[in-house]
Amino acid sequence: MNRETVSDYLLKLIRSTVRNEMPMEKPEGVSWKDLFNLAKKHQVEELAFHSIVKLNNKPEGEDYALWKSGHERNEVIDILQREEAKLIIDETTKRNIGILPLKGIILKAAYPNPLFREMGDLDFLIEPGKVEDMDEVMKSLSYEPEDVGLEDSHDVYNKEPYLVVENHRRLLPPTEENHWYTDDIWNRLISDENNPCLKTMTATDYYLYHLLHFEKHYSMGGSGIRSIVDQYYILKSFKDQIDWDFVEDTLPKMNYVEFEKMATDLAYALFEDGEMTEELEMSKNFIMNSGTYGTFEEYRKFEIERYRKELGIKTKKGYFFRRMFMERERMEFIYPSLKKHGWLLPFFWVHRLFKSIFTNRGKVKQELKGFKEDK
Repeated sequence: MNRETVSDYLLKLIRSTVRNEMPMEKPEGVSWKDLFNLAKKHQVEELAFHSIVKLNNKPEGEDYALWKSGHERNEVIDILQREEAKLIIDETTKRNIGILPLKGIILKAAYPNPLFREMGDLDFLIEPGKVEDMDEVMKSLSYEPEDVGLEDSHDVYNKEPYLVVENHRRLLPPTEENHWYTDDIWNRLISDENNPCLKTMTATDYYLYHLLHFEKHYSMGGSGIRSIVDQYYILKSFKDQIDWDFVEDTLPKMNYVEFEKMATDLAYALFEDGEMTEELEMSKNFIMNSGTYGTFEEYRKFEIERYRKELGIKTKKGYFFRRMFMERERMEFIYPSLKKHGWLLPFFWVHRLFKSIFTNRGKVKQELKGFKEDK
């Protein structure tokens, strides 16, 4: 497989959909299966399929069945997710729980066709102090707790076969460099005129949060091309509502001036007539080689570099030891009771280790394999 050719053609198909133009026919060196797998990895199947159905030489047989079945599955998931989001919001309203829809739920409205914006899960920010009440809501709607009360800044619930919900307690954990910007976000939210429990961000906050979320994935192993499509539609839909003076003042504080410029310039280079510079070409290739949520290998490289700069850890053994026995500040966020009972830290190290072995065995094996290959 010529990955560059496949990536380039996928981008051309997405561009044709975004610009509502006739797509270029598939080059001979590109296979429909490779193209489908790459589109699926980046969660842009629908953007590509919308152009593929316009081609004179459409995929046939098993190749077409692959694209068609993916399209039909995405149609079902899109309907289920949007209906489930309404159901969750209705139920939280009945119980007087404030809720803020996040990420894809909002972005779907910015796309010309909501089906174009695929979502892996539903994300909400929950009113402070209402986490336990929200847990009751999820269970009343037949969701199974998958990871609740322990990990990071959100609780995960699952309803087979397609629905996953992440209820966020905060937008960024205190270990993130720019958590200061989102720590008081709840106080800046706008209440819906017809439903005080349903919250929205200002366009300015939404744009900056999008950049925070995008950059986090990008720097920790890559964020797929879907994030650049998001960047394009956010600018297209919300540009006149964003306070650009505030953005210009805030980006340097976040150390995001260059990142925001890259994201914007690349969006316009790919989907408008902006210039594709050598630096943008490098960013594009990095993004296309990662996928929607990045790769574990790229994330590991990012973490090793972070530990080297921040803690002076230069060896992979030192990095692995730090990963197993994280500093108390990070452990406190995973296990809040540590704030009052610091003596429990060694026990929580052991708990986290065994929890990872039994619930994330594949990821642990992958990490150990990576260290063996590096020797």
